[in-house]
Amino acid sequence: MLLKSNLAAVIPLAVLAGIAPLIETSRVWRLAAIALLFSGCISGCSGLPNSYKGRLADHLTETGAKMYGAYWCPHCATQKDYFDGVVGRIPYIECDPNGYDPQPDLCAAAGIEAYPTWVIDGKYYLGAKPLGKLAALSGFESEDEPPAFEGSSDAEGAYSPAK
Repeated sequence: MLLKSNLAAVIPLAVLAGIAPLIETSRVWRLAAIALLFSGCISGCSGLPNSYKGRLADHLTETGAKMYGAYWCPHCATQKDYFDGVVGRIPYIECDPNGYDPQPDLCAAAGIEAYPTWVIDGKYYLGAKPLGKLAALSGFESEDEPPAFEGSSDAEGAYSPAK
């Protein structure tokens, strides 16, 4: 997998480096480049707008769900990693005053005592949740299966106390 990722990055770099004419002179090279780029997308395009992750992130936002967290929280980072390239679309509220776009007053008003905390339909759920669990908790329906997370599954349900 690492090899595919590296090779897929080489082709655009070759264009930038001015050696594209060498690659373009061979139909085999062009087909190989297309195949490499396509295979890299199959394994890593889950952050596309209409992907499962993107649709789930939009659903969570549209239904009023919230993820409360802190920039320093490792379990919040894991939760964000689950969403990969669409992390900017999840309804995230930064609770630490030193974080980016902090909203500690909202966190205090919601009674947040640990990170991450999801509030879905008025119910509180502590800890990092796999996408399938978030889908079930929020009523998200999809014909697609949630993508498997390649990181550690030990993080499920783990949380950090608020300071």
